[in-house]
Amino acid sequence: MKKLIHFGCSFAVGNAVPSYMPGLPSGAYIHSSADRRKLQKKYNIDIGLPTNCGKILADRLQRDYVMVAENGASNERFYRKILHTNFEKSFALIGLTSYNRREGLTTMRENSFAPKASHWHTWKMVGPDESAGYKDLKFDPWMNKSKREYYPAIEEEGQIRTAMQIIYMQNYFNANGIPYLMYNALYNGFDDPLTEECKKLLSKVDQTKYYKLQGSFNETQHGLCLNKKMIVSELDEHPNIEGQTAWAEQLMPMVKKML
Repeated sequence: MKKLIHFGCSFAVGNAVPSYMPGLPSGAYIHSSADRRKLQKKYNIDIGLPTNCGKILADRLQRDYVMVAENGASNERFYRKILHTNFEKSFALIGLTSYNRREGLTTMRENSFAPKASHWHTWKMVGPDESAGYKDLKFDPWMNKSKREYYPAIEEEGQIRTAMQIIYMQNYFNANGIPYLMYNALYNGFDDPLTEECKKLLSKVDQTKYYKLQGSFNETQHGLCLNKKMIVSELDEHPNIEGQTAWAEQLMPMVKKML
């Protein structure tokens, strides 16, 4: 295999923050030289280019690196992009994100300044009694004026949906002879399946090709980095470069074995 192809959300996109920086609102924007100079002066540190665990793995294993990731991406996007990716002589690395993320296809309005075009957007499903924040969409299809017949079981559905997505990808990779490794970038609660259906689905996952599928929150990329304070700041829980490196080291034994 010459290439490592990395699918994931913003955890896979990465950032340039080398270590914990108190008060830093976000590590996502440190891509320009002006931003780096400003923060280097403020924190008296050297800030390089953005990186992530996949890039670190590829560099150490002397493989070309291809990032098929996007900030805020959903697991639905991973499966959609996998179907359009050339995996010749490649190894696939997939970091699963949270289960409540969905994709929706949009088109530009006719009166927009930009040309009419199609674009996939990610949004997050929340319950009818929750406060809707940025990119959140309340889900309550069974509400009427007199009573609510059903209440959306978002967590239960999310677990089942994610387990199905894992199995779909697993079967696609196996059918096409593509080596792969999946891991939990964010927590999906598989250490405590909420339904019998989810338990049955998880039993069909090849856990030899999944890093701690049913691990606790602390065994996800987010959990490990948060507990060790290997995040951007108290305002941004994305892994910094220390965190991305530590996670790459967690995955390295399994990746080496598969390669």
